[in-house]
Amino acid sequence: MPGPSADDVRRASMTTLAETHTIYVESVRRLMGEEGLKAIGEANRLHGLVLGKAGIEQGSLRVGDYKSIFEFFDGGHPYFGFTLDIAELTNKRIDMKVTYCPWLEGFKGKGASPDICEWVTKIDEGIGQAVDPEFKMTIPKCMMRGDDHCIYRWEKE
Repeated sequence: MPGPSADDVRRASMTTLAETHTIYVESVRRLMGEEGLKAIGEANRLHGLVLGKAGIEQGSLRVGDYKSIFEFFDGGHPYFGFTLDIAELTNKRIDMKVTYCPWLEGFKGKGASPDICEWVTKIDEGIGQAVDPEFKMTIPKCMMRGDDHCIYRWEKE
């Protein structure tokens, strides 16, 4: 009998990761409210900044090159499974369109609030800040909020 495929392992891992994010975010929300969520967001952003700086050192991210943010995340597709495209790219902004999120079912299955992505993707904001420290990331469209795709927007204020 053959073992699980790489795709089977990735799906199971991503579901487990999404459920884990849900458990800690929703527990902190119940125990500490908005203050706790902001603390999670900042911890995740700082972790993302470390990851982003490592990406700069490895050459997978490039300071000032906004397209490299897309390339960095798109390069993770075989490992994570997100399906991404560039929706818009200017000298002040990059919009990344996410059309498949492997975490969606895990989030919903564990009862995550619709704003969970706001806290978890602070990691992505930090990664983008390694490319441009002035970047802030927002999610104007989000599948957890009922949209048919997500837009991750890194933008200078």
